[in-house]
Order: sequence, then C-alpha cells, then structure tokens
Amino acid sequence: MKKNRIIRISLMGGLIGALTTNPRRALEEAIDKGNSEGWSAIHIEPHSTTNLFVWVMQLLVLVLTLGLWTWGGGYLVLFERDAA
Repeated sequence: MKKNRIIRISLMGGLIGALTTNPRRALEEAIDKGNSEGWSAIHIEPHSTTNLFVWVMQLLVLVLTLGLWTWGGGYLVLFERDAA
C-alpha cells in the first residue's frame, strides 16, 4: 500500500523575487528533504493563483511595495512512499 503527501513550494514575486528566487534550487531542496525522509517525488505541477480575491490582493501588495515584493506562484509536489 502507498501513502501520498503533497507539499507546496511558494516563490516570491516582484523585483526582489525576480532577483533572489531560484525556482530550481527551491525544488531541489524540497525534493532532497523529502528523499531524506523516505519520500519519492512522483509529480511536480506549477501552481498559480486562480482565485480572483487572492490575485487582487497580490496586485495590491505589489503596488503598495512599489513593485518590490509580493507572494507569487510556486509548485505543488506529490510525494509517495510505502505505508509502514
């Protein structure tokens, strides 16, 4: 029998996020951590906001910070391992 777990990797948006966020490194670190706990990554899906309220809030934060920062999309990673 298999057991599954989903994690969300959040990335920053705005100018700060564009300069400091490395999506590949964020994925590698999350997958390495999962592997060390006995999980295997079986699927990676890009995650973006589809909720209108959240999208408006992201835009508002981006405007209030003069384009410097907002929270952004990210990835959903599906892990699995054998159930003990």
